[in-house]
Amino acid sequence: MGLAAVWMLAAVEFATAEEGTHYSFGDIVEIAPDTRLVIGQPLEASMKQPDIANSLMYKAGTTLVVVDTGATPSFIPLLNKAAEQLRPFDAVLLINTHLHIDHVGNNGWIDTLGVPARHYISAHDLVLMRDQLAYFADRFGAASPYLPELPRAKELAADLLSWFGKVNTDTKSLAALESLPLEEIKIGSTIWNGWRFLDGKVAVLQTQGHTDGHVAVFLPDLRLLDLADETTGYYSAYGGTPAWQLMTLERAAEAFREGAADTLVDGHTFGVLRGEAATKKMDGMVRDALAYNAAAVRILNEHAEGITVVELATAIDKAPEIADTSSGANSLPLYGVMQMLNKLRELGVPLPKKPADPVAFPH
Repeated sequence: MGLAAVWMLAAVEFATAEEGTHYSFGDIVEIAPDTRLVIGQPLEASMKQPDIANSLMYKAGTTLVVVDTGATPSFIPLLNKAAEQLRPFDAVLLINTHLHIDHVGNNGWIDTLGVPARHYISAHDLVLMRDQLAYFADRFGAASPYLPELPRAKELAADLLSWFGKVNTDTKSLAALESLPLEEIKIGSTIWNGWRFLDGKVAVLQTQGHTDGHVAVFLPDLRLLDLADETTGYYSAYGGTPAWQLMTLERAAEAFREGAADTLVDGHTFGVLRGEAATKKMDGMVRDALAYNAAAVRILNEHAEGITVVELATAIDKAPEIADTSSGANSLPLYGVMQMLNKLRELGVPLPKKPADPVAFPH
């Protein structure tokens, strides 16, 4: 989610298009005659401006497919404008890639379109949509003992969420993706798990890196892959399964190298990457994730008797492995500590009982 980019959480979470056209908030990009990308906005903490995720719309036959609905009332006229460009349609299908507020804040909008609607999410993220405050307070709270100078976790989460104003996440037709039979989905030589809709014109892919229930969307006829927030950082701070995220990045990179996928969009790259540019981005993210792992393992091995979590996160910021990556280090503290706690769990390193206690590989 974009909250990862808040002034004290992350240094580089929102990339603009690395090559090609850069777009501004509210632009409606015609990716294909039946496909639109509604451009969101980055977070501006000094103005208390919330981040808004992009929304992808695709007309498959006579059904309007919507991938995420952004957030804030100001985004609704843009959704309406894009939908009008794709009329006529006689049904709407909403897929939420995950349930962070910047992706689901306008879900109720689909029930204003005057046609039957279906809405699917992962059951793993339902608790998040129902109580965003508890979710973010819990995640900030896990890291805040290591950084006592920062605001209390619940206060920080409440302040950030207040920037979004009125939200409407509920729809009349919510269902869990997991209630449908799981299928094997091939994109070139890569194999994914997920669900097909509309006679295979839409494939929803399990990715589960950014959050426990994160999914991506693939449109086979367009060779378009929407990775949502799996690309907002090379290593998740919010949970999910890091190994799944890396596998997602690797499979996507291979699909673009093969040409089985050609167009890349996501939640917070405010542009469209095609062909070589998409391949370059995905290859870079794989390298970045592996570099982060290499730096963490090296530093832990160099401190066999232990190093504190804050010292480890600080050392990662200065690690040559990270400095050489395309994304660079996360130079802001809370996000870095959240990442590091996830990495320690992934590496099997026991978390400290007290924040000042050292961590080390088991001997």
